[in-house]
Amino acid sequence: MIKKTKYKIIKNKYFWISIFFFIWMFFFDSNSFMLHYKFQNSIREMTYNRDFLKKKILLEGNKLKKLNTDPLYLEKLAREKFYMKKEDEDLFIVSRKNKKNKLTPHMNE
Repeated sequence: MIKKTKYKIIKNKYFWISIFFFIWMFFFDSNSFMLHYKFQNSIREMTYNRDFLKKKILLEGNKLKKLNTDPLYLEKLAREKFYMKKEDEDLFIVSRKNKKNKLTPHMNE
């Protein structure tokens, strides 16, 4: 009895058509599930990048506002980042060779 039902299912043309249909829809169709999965992943990645860049823009805007309003911060930044000095000063750059951290102290903010 069980063998006959299995044989009928395997011999049934609708069974094979439905199997073919699901395989086609999953792998080969232009709206396949694989493409939907890839698109969903790219949407997640782009959303993450958008949020990261929005935060970065906000931070840079705050720095710009601080540069425009605070002359002490502007002087500190000019001295540390661009090695500027006043006319009556001498500038000495001390470099530390550290294998673990390649950033020198004047590059950190």
